[in-house]
Amino acid sequence: MSRDIKILMHTHWDREWYFTKAETQVLLRNHMFEVIEFLEKNEDIIYVLDGQSVMLDDFIEFAPKWKERTESLVKKGALRVGPWYTQTDLLLVHGESIIRNLYYGMEKALEYGDVMKVGYAPDTFGHSAQMPQIYSQFGIDSTFFWRGYSELKGEKSDFLWKGIDGSVIFGVNLATGYQGAKYLESDKDELKVRMDKIMKVLDKYSAGDARLVMNGHDQMPIQKNIHSIMENIRDFYKGDKVSVSDFESYVDSLKGLVLESVEGELNHSKHARIHKTITSTRMDIKLLNTELEYKIYNVLEPLALLGKELNIDYPHEIFEKCLKELFGAHAHDSIGGCNSDLVNRDIKQRLTQVKEILDTQIELYMRLISLASTNENRNIVTLYNYLPYKRSNEKVEMEFITRTSDFKIFNGDKEVDYLLLNQELVDAGLIDRQVAARLLDIKVFKSKVAFVIDEIDGLSVKYLTYEDGEIYSLRSEKKVETSVENSLYKIYVENNKLNLLIKNEDRVIDDVFSIETSGDAGDSYDYSPPHKDLILNSKDVKIEKCEVLKSKNQSVLKYDLIYSAPKNQKSRDEKVLDGKAIFGVTISLGEGDVVNLAIDHTNYLEDTRFRAVLNTEILTNTVESDSHLCVVEKPVYFEKELSIWEEDKWAEKPVSIETFNSYVSLKDEKEIATIFSYGLKEYEVVDKKIFITLFRTFSHLGKRELINRPGRPSGIEIETPDNLLYKESFNFKLGFTFVKTDKNSSEKAKEFLTPVEGYQLKEFNRFNINIPNVRKNITTNLNLTLKGCVVSALKESEKTGETFIRVFNPTEKEVELVFNEGVFFSNMFEEKLDTLKEYKIKSQEILNILIERK
Repeated sequence: MSRDIKILMHTHWDREWYFTKAETQVLLRNHMFEVIEFLEKNEDIIYVLDGQSVMLDDFIEFAPKWKERTESLVKKGALRVGPWYTQTDLLLVHGESIIRNLYYGMEKALEYGDVMKVGYAPDTFGHSAQMPQIYSQFGIDSTFFWRGYSELKGEKSDFLWKGIDGSVIFGVNLATGYQGAKYLESDKDELKVRMDKIMKVLDKYSAGDARLVMNGHDQMPIQKNIHSIMENIRDFYKGDKVSVSDFESYVDSLKGLVLESVEGELNHSKHARIHKTITSTRMDIKLLNTELEYKIYNVLEPLALLGKELNIDYPHEIFEKCLKELFGAHAHDSIGGCNSDLVNRDIKQRLTQVKEILDTQIELYMRLISLASTNENRNIVTLYNYLPYKRSNEKVEMEFITRTSDFKIFNGDKEVDYLLLNQELVDAGLIDRQVAARLLDIKVFKSKVAFVIDEIDGLSVKYLTYEDGEIYSLRSEKKVETSVENSLYKIYVENNKLNLLIKNEDRVIDDVFSIETSGDAGDSYDYSPPHKDLILNSKDVKIEKCEVLKSKNQSVLKYDLIYSAPKNQKSRDEKVLDGKAIFGVTISLGEGDVVNLAIDHTNYLEDTRFRAVLNTEILTNTVESDSHLCVVEKPVYFEKELSIWEEDKWAEKPVSIETFNSYVSLKDEKEIATIFSYGLKEYEVVDKKIFITLFRTFSHLGKRELINRPGRPSGIEIETPDNLLYKESFNFKLGFTFVKTDKNSSEKAKEFLTPVEGYQLKEFNRFNINIPNVRKNITTNLNLTLKGCVVSALKESEKTGETFIRVFNPTEKEVELVFNEGVFFSNMFEEKLDTLKEYKIKSQEILNILIERK
């Protein structure tokens, strides 16, 4: 057999890890000088710039005079760039972030002349089952990757990867890694030994005659003696063809072959570590990232559409800046948190700056919309529905700043019954500097309230008003009680446990919600159980300070969970309870079927993992959860993988701890239990219980010989004291339901993450702005009938200026959608295609549409 040896020259460019982004940007400048000069002198050479276009931005920022030469090489196909903007993680970040990363990456590459249409993700810690469809909708028909494959998936490393919706692309597992042929030896004898090892692996796993030899590594400079090396290889394998090639040519060699079909996520850890429990590393950073994703995709983009009704400019430039900053934190190491303390601080600071931009922009839009109201009463409250369909009996939580503590809220002439959640007296001069400048002593009441709005149209604004009352002292409406209830549930504290009565079944779930603390001997890549553990759960807890708040249609139960626990691993070994963990739990119950939980906690413990526990009392072998614009089913326990991993010497234990997006559900023929999460993305199901990891604390970037990960350390063995998260404060948001309704779990999760929001036009503000030129109440709405399909994006198209909507069908059945006039097919590039009147959207299919603005 004559082999076609294709050498793929590249560099893998981690922008940050145990080194900072600033350091690599300086190194990149020098690297690109060498690459460009080498490619200009050697026209037979192709060089892949790691599949991420951000390297062009980073390089040209420091070397603007080199842009024309760079463009020339990209147009010739000598320098291959894109399709990603950054090398994103493909499990931890939002599905929209993955799509937008490809969008901006391809746009940037095309700005330079061409884009590499290959789903190159060499070092990512696993791959979502939805990626074949996402790639396909961008015109990408293949993916090349290293981590996540094993013979349980397919015997050969070349295969057809079938996505959850049925989309099929070529999959190529880099059997010798993206770094398999790094720094090929100049010495002929040494090169022969090296190449024989490489070819032995490739001969075993390659499906056709082509052999992909990956000549590159992390920040590896271009190998300038590649021509002499190729001559030596030709001498070794005289019947074989040897050339510098590209990914596309390798895919061409697979066409016409009968390839194995592979389905599902690619997350096996046989040949390379996947780090499944990196999902709970540095939760402070992960939760901040998720907050920013939700603020962009769920709040600010639809809010900006409403702003257009007042001729307020849609801020594409702000979105692009913020998203690209986010993408910089989405690389597998960056969002994974497996970095030095210095790098994690840099990531957190960059995300914090994005948060400041987004929060200010959201407040500005709401204030402008309120100021533009034609209502002569300036005590305006505006409510916002960010979903494109009508919603009823929705809870609104919002803040008021008032002169009196007993203010009233009105919906037209009808007074709105609200629940006062908390209230404090503050100095108005700390809000508005003009108050301080005038030496005025004005005290105001800062209140957080919750109320229910009867109905609000899709993508619309609803206008309320408020009035000051007569009381100038703080109000307190808390009562010492231990239970709350609605028509569906009764939730009560009894014997230091939280119990749930499901009324229509007359069934009690004992100890329905709790928090578990246990040891963690792992590092920034993986949780690992310690050799000596001490697990504390509800039987070890004290519940104290039970309080209840009630209004006509809402009730809130508050209490503290208090644990005496080991301060660190040394104390755990000795079973000494010399530390304390206090969790403030708030349970909110309205008339809906979802129970909302907020958990406040400040950490003082080391070497510890904390998990929220939902007791479902449902025995099942499968788990339903959401992934990227889809729903997946997985085993509760990965029996096959766990039965062979030690004998087959997998790189790490394939633990049954999995990643999800926003919900996890257990069900049987009669019952269902679902837990919803805002930003927590790691679950495990054991003994009918769903465990959601809150956070974990540990001491090192990398450790060796972990129980679940034997052998060398991942990363490097340096201390990272910031990872102990000492005195870090958290606010976790969860919800759960035990009731089947007409809405599927994906719909409920989207609404849980996208509540109706309220804004008060305040008397005191940090900044002064003018009243908009356009004075009107926004009366537009967008009431689509989605029949169980879920919105992923609602924004203005960058290409046409029209309303762009992306939905997906999470159900198991095909759904027929019917649209009014002015609706068009679109694509991932937000371009207008054919007229769309009705469409049968398949199970797990993603649909992009444009709606003309009236």
